[in-house]
Amino acid sequence: MWGLKVSHRLLRRVVVGLALASALTACAIRPPSSMTTPTSPPPTASPPSASVTPSATALTTPTVQGPCQRPPEALVTHAPGVGRTVALTFDDGPAPADLEIVRVLARYGVHATFFETGRHAVDNPTVSRYVADQGNLVEDHSWDHLYPREVPGGWTAAYLTDQFARTRAQLAATTSEHVCYVRPPGGFVDHVVGAVGSLGMTAVLWSVDGLDWKQPGSVTPDATAAIVTNATRVEGQEHPIVLLHSGKASHEPDFVVSPFRGNTIAALPQIIQWYLAHGYTFVRLDGTT
Repeated sequence: MWGLKVSHRLLRRVVVGLALASALTACAIRPPSSMTTPTSPPPTASPPSASVTPSATALTTPTVQGPCQRPPEALVTHAPGVGRTVALTFDDGPAPADLEIVRVLARYGVHATFFETGRHAVDNPTVSRYVADQGNLVEDHSWDHLYPREVPGGWTAAYLTDQFARTRAQLAATTSEHVCYVRPPGGFVDHVVGAVGSLGMTAVLWSVDGLDWKQPGSVTPDATAAIVTNATRVEGQEHPIVLLHSGKASHEPDFVVSPFRGNTIAALPQIIQWYLAHGYTFVRLDGTT
């Protein structure tokens, strides 16, 4: 039985690899500090309301509940593990930049967590499978990536439960992996903990913001350097969660927020090298290195 399972997975990776080879030829929002209060999202979003107060909770020794860890009664803002650990996270995919991001991660033997929207996953299932098959977590970033002000009546528990449940089902079907973590769009917290907890999942924010959604539509030394500086501004944190973006899922015009992620890719090796030089171990949000 084990041999059949391995053969099936190898066959799937071969198919994914061939699809990617063909595709390649064609082709957030909290301050970078240990604070856990919400910050300003991209321009079209309104400030988060305080219906839920996030607290600095680390994923340390969780209780197992089915395939996922039992969700804490708070929003997670710190990476799991002992010693110095750091979790790189990439939002808004799957997107073309994921392919190069995963290659950079693999070059350094690093794994990360990718928060994907349901709509993008439907459009790019091969990318989602590739990200997961390379040892990374593929997790839930809602179906539509709408901020509370963009939803009639705002975010309700029923609305969020539907958004997260549909995305979880899509990602699980695409990657054949359990989906246990949710990052709410824009870092808004309205009704998030209750909705996520009802699904047996864990809500995750971040503690260091690369602010790479601000980058221009081309690679520039200044834009790349700014991302490196922001993504390594840990201010003494032992367990930072770093927010970066591999795509764009918010709904501003592209001239307001660019979908270009070339500066994120260019900055990533320097970000990884900085954390390694400062004694951090890279982990996924489930604690796996």
